[in-house]
Amino acid sequence: MNTEQKPFLSFCIPTYDRLEILHSTIESIYADLDGVELDEFEVIVSDNKPDQSAKKVIEKFSHKNLFYFSTDSSGFLNSFNSLKCGNGQFLKLHNNYTKLRRGTLRKMIGDVKENAAAKGLIFYTDGLNQNGEIKKFSTFDAFMHDLTYFSSWSSGFGIWRDDFSKIFDSIKIDEFFPQTSLLLSQSKKNNYIINDRPIFDNQKIPKKGGYNIFKVFSVDYVSLIEKSYLTGDITKDTFRKIKLNLLYN
Repeated sequence: MNTEQKPFLSFCIPTYDRLEILHSTIESIYADLDGVELDEFEVIVSDNKPDQSAKKVIEKFSHKNLFYFSTDSSGFLNSFNSLKCGNGQFLKLHNNYTKLRRGTLRKMIGDVKENAAAKGLIFYTDGLNQNGEIKKFSTFDAFMHDLTYFSSWSSGFGIWRDDFSKIFDSIKIDEFFPQTSLLLSQSKKNNYIINDRPIFDNQKIPKKGGYNIFKVFSVDYVSLIEKSYLTGDITKDTFRKIKLNLLYN
């Protein structure tokens, strides 16, 4: 990872195809700068399609803080690669279909500035948690109890670059849930934040395929969370709540 410059925020976008959707997402990030300077954030696009088709999308823009990377990281592991390419103080994993609403860029950079000293882990649930509030927690268990299965959502995840640098070359990453693997590695912090304010607009995408979605969530994801329970990072009550919420949603 490059250490010469540190913008406040990196939008780390893993992508494979979806060129028009990716274009709309990038466009939304720059559409409402609202006083934000380009050197305060960056946009990283990590493309794991062999023909590097996303590069054509990037070339349509002329922003100095928009960067393209080609990778052979397969499937969801591209998410991990996109974070490795980021140089910001806070690395925000961002789906290629997730557009920003007006005012979101300024608010997110404000979140980073406000929490830069304490480095509380920030997770964005975009109103999906149905309270529209910003909640703070002092323990990982309380945080996970409130977050429940949204811990699987890649576009909600972010990690401080300093924290990521300590683990990125040694952590064991789940092939379907790299973001959850990283999230669970942050269990020893004492400052967690869930921001449930609606700040994104998710574009409709073609039906996902290539994997057994039932197995991925009911077996692989639950196994990840169970490990966190078995190591004592979350309680039995929290583990049970996550499983039940996953079952009924």
